[in-house]
Amino acid sequence: MNDPIISRNLNWVVHRTHDDPEIFRRRASIETKRLWIGCSDNASATLETGAFEEDGCLVYRNLGNQVSPHDFGLMATIEYALHIVKINEIVVCGHYRCACLKSVIQNEPPSLSNCWSGPIRVIFDERRRQFEEIVSEDAQIQSLCELNVRMQIRNLQENVLIRPLLATGRIRLQGLIWSPRDGLLRDLGAGVSKPKKSSKKRD
Repeated sequence: MNDPIISRNLNWVVHRTHDDPEIFRRRASIETKRLWIGCSDNASATLETGAFEEDGCLVYRNLGNQVSPHDFGLMATIEYALHIVKINEIVVCGHYRCACLKSVIQNEPPSLSNCWSGPIRVIFDERRRQFEEIVSEDAQIQSLCELNVRMQIRNLQENVLIRPLLATGRIRLQGLIWSPRDGLLRDLGAGVSKPKKSSKKRD
């Protein structure tokens, strides 16, 4: 009995190696310098990071692309990425049409996923009046998606593992949003980087 997952993978490998026989051998030696924190609700996640196939990136996903000190998987990944892989960039990438954030706006009944989204719900409740001025629910979700990315960048800035590296310019943070409608990444202007101060020689 053929496993459909294995069969699809085999067909994909045959297709990729037909055009580029060395693709997997070449990719195996990639030493990436980027950690990508995305949302597990994004069903098109491979398209989100597709532009970085050649230089690669470490990827971690959870609901709402949240940076939480209670997410031990993420904290371990950040520590590993910084000290073992020695990355120099962390990207937080949200996506429009996020069902996780939609559930926050619609105030759905308690569940494990809604409990996990609690910090985002706090963000929304603090700005509820601002969001109520946005007539369309789709526009509300889009606005919350963007605001959430900015808040997660702020959480990274305050992270004990990252703060000292930011101070020396060793790491750069970037906040992006991906649109499933056109496949484009958009810079939200939430990036943070602090280059090392150049020491000028005195005459």
